[in-house]
Amino acid sequence: MANVLWLQGGACSGNTMSFLNAEEPTVVELITDFGLNILWHPTTGLQIGDQVQDLLKDIIAGKVQMDILVYEGSLIEGPNGTGSMNFFADRPMKDWIKELSEVAGYVVAVGDCATWGGIPAVPPNPSESTGLQFHKKE
Repeated sequence: MANVLWLQGGACSGNTMSFLNAEEPTVVELITDFGLNILWHPTTGLQIGDQVQDLLKDIIAGKVQMDILVYEGSLIEGPNGTGSMNFFADRPMKDWIKELSEVAGYVVAVGDCATWGGIPAVPPNPSESTGLQFHKKE
């Protein structure tokens, strides 16, 4: 059983919609036949607020194993590298991603935005959006 955490940044959630509408295999088949345990997903997760924040902290502390971190959307670093244009669970999403990626077995960038920055990263790029591939050494 592989534990999967799915998070979203600057995006339209199109990859989530494609994932949920998949037919070969379906989401249910992925979970049951391939042994995926979705720790949390922003669209399907039952936890909210402090519950999600506690889960993320437990993953970082090693109390909950996370085998795969899936990230959808651009990584928003603005303004001025603070990441404060995209807060999640009381802190910049970019900070969560940095810490979670350090304890993940695998990090998967889903879609153009997560990989390259997508439309949000097109100049003038006021949100300072990037793709995860530009951070793989950090």
